[in-house]
Amino acid sequence: MKAVRWAREHLLPWVVFLAVWEILSYVLPIPSSLRILHLGWGDVTNPGFASALVSSLGRMVVGFTAATGLGICLGMLIGQYRTVDNILGTLASALNAMPGAAWVPLAIFLFGLNQKAVIFTIVLGATGVVMLNTSFGIKDVPPLLIRAARTMGASGPSLFWHVIIPAATPRIIDGLRLAWAFGWRALMAGELLISSVNGMGQLLSTVAKQGNIEQLLAYMGILALIGMTVDGLIFNRLIGDRLRARRGTA
Repeated sequence: MKAVRWAREHLLPWVVFLAVWEILSYVLPIPSSLRILHLGWGDVTNPGFASALVSSLGRMVVGFTAATGLGICLGMLIGQYRTVDNILGTLASALNAMPGAAWVPLAIFLFGLNQKAVIFTIVLGATGVVMLNTSFGIKDVPPLLIRAARTMGASGPSLFWHVIIPAATPRIIDGLRLAWAFGWRALMAGELLISSVNGMGQLLSTVAKQGNIEQLLAYMGILALIGMTVDGLIFNRLIGDRLRARRGTA
């Protein structure tokens, strides 16, 4: 029964979407959805594609990890101390407002045409949203909860780590979820503009220059599928479900 429900909620919409796309391909000058799926399947079994994908995912993991650590640490300081908020709060908003692709020229200037520049782009593209969500999560902890904890003897580091941080965790997770999406887009922008670096951006750039729209759509579909899988499986199911279960809202 659960399998049927899952298929109806998650699989059926895609089947309908691809079927409508396939029908439209017979009356409009657009590629066939079945042809795109065929190319996509061929891509995932191609060693060259696998190498490019692994390279991109490796940079994404490094950049996202750095953005997570930096964003959470700075966000905690912003959320806890007004002076730090006055100094870094505006910086966090500026980082969050800047499109990821806008950091690429600066990254090239600082690091040259190499993968360090791509990772730098990911970090700057994703850190701001982590900083903001972490700081907002700490600031939005209900004062009543803090007063109740102090009444029971919590104070200083104990209050912060055992009361404030757990209460702010859902907002922090939301920030990480957005940071993954922002970082994924920044990764593609960096690799597209720094096409000398082996990765998915290089493949997208190559097929775009060749005018191969079918292969381009197949690559884009795979990238979208990876982004959706990470968001749905890791942030929603693995982390989100556990968090909701601990809070009694699952």
